[in-house]
Amino acid sequence: MKKGAFALFLIGLLAVSVVASGCISGGNKKTVNQIKILYTYTGSFSDPAKGKQAAQAQLQQGAWVVYQVAGGTGLGVFEAVSDYLKANKKKMGPPFAIGVDSAQDWIKPGVIIASMMKRVDVGVYNAVKQAEENKFKGGVVELGLKENGVKLSTLQDVKAMFDSLPADVRQKKLKELGFQSEDQLIQFLNKTRQQVPDWIWKAVDQLQQDIVSGKIVVPMAINKDEITQLRNAKNLSAMEKLGREWAKSNPEPQTYFNQSLNERQNTKEIAIVFDVGGRGDLSFNDMAYMGAERAVKDFGLKLIQLQSNSPNDYYPNLQTLAKSGKYDIIIAVGFMMTDAVKKVAQEYPKQRFVLIDGYDPNMPHNVQMVLFKENEGSALAGALASLIALNDGKDTIGIVLGMEIPVLYKFEGGYRFGAYWGLDYFKNHKK
Repeated sequence: MKKGAFALFLIGLLAVSVVASGCISGGNKKTVNQIKILYTYTGSFSDPAKGKQAAQAQLQQGAWVVYQVAGGTGLGVFEAVSDYLKANKKKMGPPFAIGVDSAQDWIKPGVIIASMMKRVDVGVYNAVKQAEENKFKGGVVELGLKENGVKLSTLQDVKAMFDSLPADVRQKKLKELGFQSEDQLIQFLNKTRQQVPDWIWKAVDQLQQDIVSGKIVVPMAINKDEITQLRNAKNLSAMEKLGREWAKSNPEPQTYFNQSLNERQNTKEIAIVFDVGGRGDLSFNDMAYMGAERAVKDFGLKLIQLQSNSPNDYYPNLQTLAKSGKYDIIIAVGFMMTDAVKKVAQEYPKQRFVLIDGYDPNMPHNVQMVLFKENEGSALAGALASLIALNDGKDTIGIVLGMEIPVLYKFEGGYRFGAYWGLDYFKNHKK
């Protein structure tokens, strides 16, 4: 056996070790009465090669749509699907990939059918607005579909994300992608979406409406035991039952209004500390910047930006900003800053902070912790993926994730729920 073939064989074996089969009932692919979900935790958010290997293995096992939840590692997922399409002389899927965090559809036109957006920009904007109006609240703010905190990307979202790039970067990207104009790019993305029948998009919209109304409760797995229960669930009803049971036991997020924090004379200056991914990550940090920039325009602010080149920069960056006392609010992007934010917030109790995607139950009340219901957005991704597969006579989808941490269980669990919902919808409406 050649080295290349042997390597792919080993990758396949590794992927098999982390495959969960979600079968409603027995049968084969022709009867389309099951959906299998392949999942791989790569252990990294910054290694595209690992993402590509994982996606290649899943594609070899028949995955028709692959959802990436792995930051920079996920860029390798796009490469794997792109290579698959090129090998089959196709300019657009299926198979497809699904992006994450921002509207990533434009990164690999024809490959990415949609993205599950975490509206970091909304979280940042809302916190800055509170600060500028001296209505700031510390504690936990949780954003789901109802609060526009998560969603599936639209072409309008893609355009907004692309337009947020500097003009020279946009021109460079268009040239690299082979388009003469942004309009040409958007038209191609629209044609890509047209490869998916309208009834599928409408079905996903229906799921969103049912989640927002409370008719459907998407289970939120936050630990190993809970994600294992979802992996072992035999049908949609079992998952729905878990979702409602867990929702009853989860405490409601608490916020705290501190009058002394809202008596200051605002300077009209705000600051943001980026995670190591930094501006240009086409994901989390760029979304945070979009929210800050929108606030700058709406409230006439000045924005100071600090880049973290390593985790060791988190504390000194935050401490330098807080020590100056100049900023109406300091924005910290990413859960990896949680400890640093807590320490600096304790040292400077009159400084307002917003921490995106980080949580500590003992966080000082001058910090607003913005969290997201990734399970709800991922349910839409799972429904889209399974319906695309089932409509094409396929029974397998995949998800490639970064490090195995609790927040990613929310993504995986939601994706599983959405996939089963899609199967149930297909059997009842389209089979």
